[in-house]
Amino acid sequence: MTSRGSASWRAARFAAVDVETTGLDPRRDEIISFAAVPVERGRVASGRGVSGLVRPRVSPPAESIEIHGLRALDLQAARPAPEALAPLAAVLRAAIPVAHAAWVERAFLAPPLARLGAPLSRKIVDTAVLWRLLCLDRGEQDPGWCSLGAVAGALGLPSHRPHEAEGDALTTAQVFLALATHLERHGRSTPAALTAAHRRVRGWELWHPPA
Repeated sequence: MTSRGSASWRAARFAAVDVETTGLDPRRDEIISFAAVPVERGRVASGRGVSGLVRPRVSPPAESIEIHGLRALDLQAARPAPEALAPLAAVLRAAIPVAHAAWVERAFLAPPLARLGAPLSRKIVDTAVLWRLLCLDRGEQDPGWCSLGAVAGALGLPSHRPHEAEGDALTTAQVFLALATHLERHGRSTPAALTAAHRRVRGWELWHPPA
């Protein structure tokens, strides 16, 4: 995997990742589905993506079922974590993870992947941050945090089956390609520039505190 020096991000391997969970508290909530879509040589390799269900210890609450539509009945035949995540671990061993609002994937995936002997990379590309960075590079106002669907729409891209892991992973992959291509024109052409985007945004925030 090319990920340092002056090599182009196009020479690196990425994998757009999405997880659906029973909630947003990693101390009590669980992953119930996942998907990853490889991005190689500047192209989405959707045919080599992986996805699957994860059987939680506790049945999903009604509020989470309303979002992703996955019931306890749908998950009862799935393997539990971390075993169910083995296909995802295999993809991420050779790729830089990409996620939207990556704190979710980081918080929920790091423990089970570590138990599989495949620690999640510390360097993750966050498309929510890349969108903010692109707006700042263009001299525009910081948009703050925006949903995946909002960023896709602003880039003229479709949103594929929102709140389904496979659909969101594919949308994230396409959003990543568009953002990386735009940022390349602003001199941010390496994997390191993309994984460190949060530093640029954080620096801007320090110099432009809220009024």
